[in-house]
Amino acid sequence: MPISVYKLFKETYLAMEKRLVILVLASLIISLIIVVPATGEEYRIGPEDVLEIKFWQDPVFNTQTRVGQDGMITIDIIGKIQAAGKTTNRLQDDVVRQIARLNNKISQAVVIVVEYNYNHLFVTGQVKGPGKLTFEEIPDLWTIINEAGGITGVGDLSRVTIVRGGDKAGQVEVVDIREAISSGRLNQLPKIERQDTIEIPRVAAGLQSPDLAAASERRDVIYVLGAVNRPGAVKFEENLDILDALALAGGPSANADLKKVKVITKDGYYAQSLQMNLEKYSETGAMPRYVMHREDSFLIPEKKGGFLGIGLGSAAAAVGLVSSAILIYTQLSRDNNR
Repeated sequence: MPISVYKLFKETYLAMEKRLVILVLASLIISLIIVVPATGEEYRIGPEDVLEIKFWQDPVFNTQTRVGQDGMITIDIIGKIQAAGKTTNRLQDDVVRQIARLNNKISQAVVIVVEYNYNHLFVTGQVKGPGKLTFEEIPDLWTIINEAGGITGVGDLSRVTIVRGGDKAGQVEVVDIREAISSGRLNQLPKIERQDTIEIPRVAAGLQSPDLAAASERRDVIYVLGAVNRPGAVKFEENLDILDALALAGGPSANADLKKVKVITKDGYYAQSLQMNLEKYSETGAMPRYVMHREDSFLIPEKKGGFLGIGLGSAAAAVGLVSSAILIYTQLSRDNNR
């Protein structure tokens, strides 16, 4: 084969090879453009959403409309048209098809959702911005609380209540967000759905809300001290009530003063103290249920009854001392009379 023919063949082959590579790359790019959007679920319009509809070929028909509870919108030249349940692209096609019957110059329309009111929920209680929140796509529970401004100084993240709406109306869930944060399990919190209500309760007796950063470093113990049968550290358990902790410490001793129990809870670098009438709490449930937190302590004092306000232990010692003094005096008197 002559050299010139071989050279021409080689150049032709290389040119075809380049074209093949370019063609393959172009095919991949096109497939990505087509497939990637299809994998994500497009937003579907719902009642109360506010839509903006524009006709660039004839702006006189531009309008803004709210989707009614029946799922319909009203456009002046068309009248009513179903919008709920459709994507914006689908609604655009339907609008153009309807309006083209009256004005064949219009072949394009743009539908934009300016207010996502269909995906709404409510946040109540101890947050800085309580009320109705709306989203294009409802986020996770912790994000929703932050969207509501975050909790107030007395908000309790350990007893957050979710009241379900929609198809699950009336169902109630209580979740411990503090524990989810400290254990790194925020992704396991319950999924929030449309029309749900999230309530952030107030911490017991108005204590300040514990610091979240400090909470993540605390040990899995609580401390039960004072007039109990087994004072000391008790292993922390989820949803542990103060009465449960008292039972784990062997219960109160015979001279325990359950009317003046003190609870000490850590708040960052500080601590806060709460006095409770545990006798009334256990009998009537009149006070809010107090759930123990990591490294909480509670102290049960001894009763200060008995003679002249002396405690039972001190009174017994005093009685013994008086008895001894009487015996000694009697013995000395007898010795003197001999």
